[in-house]
Amino acid sequence: MVRAGFNVVRVSAVVGLVLSLVPLEAAVADAASPAPEVTASPSATASPTAEPSPEPTSTADATPTPTPSASVSPSPTALPKPLPTSTPTPTEPEDEAEHHTDGPTMPLTREIPWSSSLSIAPTARLAAKYGPQPVFHFPWAPGKRWGASGPHADSDGIYQGAIDFAPLGSSTTVVRAIAAGRVYRVSCAGGWFLGIDHGGGWMSEYYHLREAKSGLVGSWVEAGTALGLAGQTLPCGGTPGDSKHVHLSILNEVVDVPSGKRQYIPVSGVQFDRFELYDTSGSYNGVWRDMSGATVLTSRRVTCCLTASTRIGPSSPKAVLPDVNGNGIDDRAEINAWDTDLNSDGRADIIGFGSKGVMVSRSTGSVFTTSTRALSSFGSETGWTTSKTLRMVMDVDGDGAPDIVGFTGSGVFVARGNGSGGFGSASRWTTEFGANDGWTLSGHVRTLADVNGDDRLDIVAFGKYGVSVALNQGSSFAASRRWLSAMGGSEAGSWDTTRHQRFVTDVNGDGRADVIGFGAAGVQVALSTGSGFAAPTRWTAAFGLDRGWRADVTPRQLVDMNADGRLDVVGFGRDGVYVALNTGSSFATARRWSSSFGQDSGSRGWRTTRDSRVIADVNGDGRPDIVGFRTGGVWVARNTGSAFTSAARWTTDFGSTEWTLGVMPRAVADVNGDGRADIVGFARHGVHVALSSGSRFDAAAHWNADFGWGKSTGNWKVRTKPRGLSAG
Repeated sequence: MVRAGFNVVRVSAVVGLVLSLVPLEAAVADAASPAPEVTASPSATASPTAEPSPEPTSTADATPTPTPSASVSPSPTALPKPLPTSTPTPTEPEDEAEHHTDGPTMPLTREIPWSSSLSIAPTARLAAKYGPQPVFHFPWAPGKRWGASGPHADSDGIYQGAIDFAPLGSSTTVVRAIAAGRVYRVSCAGGWFLGIDHGGGWMSEYYHLREAKSGLVGSWVEAGTALGLAGQTLPCGGTPGDSKHVHLSILNEVVDVPSGKRQYIPVSGVQFDRFELYDTSGSYNGVWRDMSGATVLTSRRVTCCLTASTRIGPSSPKAVLPDVNGNGIDDRAEINAWDTDLNSDGRADIIGFGSKGVMVSRSTGSVFTTSTRALSSFGSETGWTTSKTLRMVMDVDGDGAPDIVGFTGSGVFVARGNGSGGFGSASRWTTEFGANDGWTLSGHVRTLADVNGDDRLDIVAFGKYGVSVALNQGSSFAASRRWLSAMGGSEAGSWDTTRHQRFVTDVNGDGRADVIGFGAAGVQVALSTGSGFAAPTRWTAAFGLDRGWRADVTPRQLVDMNADGRLDVVGFGRDGVYVALNTGSSFATARRWSSSFGQDSGSRGWRTTRDSRVIADVNGDGRPDIVGFRTGGVWVARNTGSAFTSAARWTTDFGSTEWTLGVMPRAVADVNGDGRADIVGFARHGVHVALSSGSRFDAAAHWNADFGWGKSTGNWKVRTKPRGLSAG
C-alpha cells in the first residue's frame, strides 16, 4: 500500500498496453506533505542576551559542521555527490550477457503523488510540458568502481532508454538516487520497484534492486540517497542477466502511443555530471565521453569501469580571498550582486563581461536563454580587464532599466540599458576617477549611490584625502567635490581597503545614501545632508577591528533583518551570527541570532576561503535568511525577525567539496519571479539552477549551456570574466 498523506493516480494497463504517467504542466504540485526537514546540530536558536564575542581565535568548543539529525526519518543520509573519472585502458567486460528483456515486461502501474483527484483512462494520450534536464549523478558512492553498459532498449523495444550499471564487489552494491525528487512505487501483478519524480516532467526508475527501501515511497530524497542494493530480481518480468546490477531508465516523453508501448527518453546524450553516453554501435554498446568530447570508456555490454568522485571542479585552484581591493568581484559570493533584471520582469538574468563584450542571458522562469552579445564594448579585447578596470551593472539614470558603468584609465563610461536586454553605445560621463588620475583598484574604493535623493546614482569614491562625490546630471557626472575629510586614505584617517569595510547606503531612511565604515573602534556613520556628509559618529562599538573582526575572516553586511525598512548590521563571527538592529540613529546592542555559520577552529568552522554564506529571502516571507554552502550541500537558517531557526540542509547539491571556490561560483537570487531566492551555480559546462519551494531546494537542473569555466561554454573565470546575477 502507498503511505497515507498524498493522493495517488493509479494508471493500470491492459495486456499489451502500458501507460507511464508523469506530471503535467501546472498539474504536478506536490500533494504529499514534505518530508521532515533535516536539521543541523547544534541548534542555532538565538541567545537573546548573548554579547558579541567576535574574536576569530581558536576555541575548544568550536561550532560543529551542521549535520543531519539521526532522529529525522525518512530524510536521506548526507552523501557526497558522485563523479566519474576516466579509465585510460578499460579492462575486460564484467558481464557480457545481453539482457534482451532486461527491463520489466509486465503491465505497470505508477503510483505518483498527485495534486488533485484527476483520473486518467489507460488509453488517454498524455501531453506534458517538460523542463530542463535535471543534474544527474551516477548511482553509486564516491571512490567505487562500477561497470557501465551502452544504451539499450527497455521493454518497449523501441527506444534506447536504459543503462545497466554493475558493481564490482559485494561491498559496493548500494544503489543511490541520481538526482533529488520524490520517491514513487511502480507496481505490477508480480511485485513492485522504485522510481523518483524529479519534477519538470523528468523521472528515473531503478529495476532489479534487492532490499529496495519501500519506506521512502512518498518521501523527498536528495541525490545520493540509498535506494537498495544491486541485484537480479524480477518482480515485473524480464531476464536476470549474469551479474548483479541496476537497470536505470530515464523517463521524460511519457505518452500512450498507438503501438501500446510506453516511451522512455533515449539515454544517448543524457548528461551524468560532466559525462555523456553516446550510442554509436548498437544495443548495449556505446561510448562514454567527457564534456570536452574525449572518450573515457568504450562500453560493450557491461564494461569496466567508471570511478565515482566527489569533485567536479579543479582539485588545486588558486587561492581566493574576499574582495578587499575594490575590483568589483566579491570572492565570498563570487558572483556580483548587480541589478541584472534586464527587462523588469522580476526574474534575475545573467550578464557577463567576456573577451568580446557584454554577454546576456535572460530568464524565462524555467531556463536561461542562449547567451547573446548585447554590446561590443567593455570586453577584455578592448582593454577592459579586471586587473585595471572596474565594471558594474546598475540603474544609473533612474529609468528602471539597468545600465553599464565602467571605470577605466581616462574616466567613467556609461552605456544605458533599453529595458529589454540591450544597451546603447558607451559614452564618457566624466574624465575623473580613472587610473590616469591616480585611482587604483588596490588603493581606492569607487561605487555609485544616490546621495542627494534625486533617484539618480552618483559617484562616491574613497581617496587619499577623504570621500569625493560627483553628482549625476542625467547624462553626465558633475565635477567632483570632497564631501567628507574622513574615512579615507593616509590623510583622512588611514582607512585601508584590505582592513576596513565601507558601504554607501541609506541607514536612516531619508532617501539619501550615507557612508558606513567598520573601523577599529566599531561602526562609524556619516549621514548625507544632500550636499555633503556630516562628521562621522559611532553607532556601535561592536564589529570593530579592536574586537577581532576582520574583513577576510569575519565578514559583515548591512541588511534589513526585521522588515522595518532600516538596514541592520549582520556579522559572521567566531561563534555564530550576530545582528545589531538599526534604531534610526544608532545600532542596538549586537545579539547572537545563530550559533551556526561562525568562524572557529578546525575543519568544522565556516571559512571565507571555502564556505560561502549569503543572506537572501528563500521562503518568500519578506525577511532575509542565511544560506550557507559547505561540504555536503546547502544549509538554510530561516529568519523569524528576532533570530534564525536551526540550520537545516535544503539540498545535497552545490556543496563546497564538489564546487570549487573561485572557479565554480554560486549565487542566490530569484530567477523565476515567485519571490523566493533560488540557487544558481556556474559549473564547467553551464548553469545549474535549483528552485526554492519555500522549505527546500528542488532538484538542480541544467538551465543554460553558457557561462561555464570549460572551453565549450566560454572559459568564464571568476578572476578574468566577471558575471552578475541579482534582481536588484
